[in-house]
Amino acid sequence: MIARAPAAVDLSDEDQLWQAAAVTGVQRTDGHRTAAVGSYKGHSMHAAPGVHEYAVELARTVLPDGGRILEIGAGCGALAVRMQDAGFDVVPTDLDPPHDWIHRLDLDAPEWTDDTRGPFDLVVCVETLEHVENPRQALRSIRSMLRPEDRLLVSTPNITHPHSRLKMFLRGAPVFFGPGFYHDPGHISMLPDWMLTEHIRLAGFDRIEVRRGGSMDYTGVHRLVHRAELFLLGLIGLRQKADAGDGVCTFVTAVAA
Repeated sequence: MIARAPAAVDLSDEDQLWQAAAVTGVQRTDGHRTAAVGSYKGHSMHAAPGVHEYAVELARTVLPDGGRILEIGAGCGALAVRMQDAGFDVVPTDLDPPHDWIHRLDLDAPEWTDDTRGPFDLVVCVETLEHVENPRQALRSIRSMLRPEDRLLVSTPNITHPHSRLKMFLRGAPVFFGPGFYHDPGHISMLPDWMLTEHIRLAGFDRIEVRRGGSMDYTGVHRLVHRAELFLLGLIGLRQKADAGDGVCTFVTAVAA
């Protein structure tokens, strides 16, 4: 349960992972976080480029006057610090907190404490639900500790992104999923837009809005190839409109009914 949309794996590395999975089965590896892709005020960032920035932008949209936020899946705390700098009162939580100011919370079996029970104006769950065994139950747990009109902001890898569709066709798994992501960093739940929004609705939320943000962290030649790929996919009608960046992550905001 880590706020992370990991860096893309090079195709040659993916070939080796899929071949190993086919011959020997996927082997569990240690660790929960992939390598950091940057930092914010000394705190490592483990999300795709633009994800944290867009999450703050959406938080400002749903809470223009500020408010108290519970962050689930805080990772190393970069997003929590960024939201604090934006004027929010943030209580960060994580399954494996790296700092004593981040509270421990297992979203698969949450035990709410005085610090994490609220009340909160907004729950932020960025790049976390894909790590959870039962996303529906997790969303119900979140709803149980919110008041009517409190807000929810979640994000997860966008498996309907054109790049993901191409990888699904070529590899049998979308971007950020497959043998190289199952155990480490633990991407076990794929949530297309329609399923995520239905989970959220059935958990007791309404006024659900879907947006897309974040970008692949390709650089150099890989970045040029990726842009050419998206252009060609757009020509055949597979290009999605993104609200920020390439749209590799799905963001959903909702209001507790």
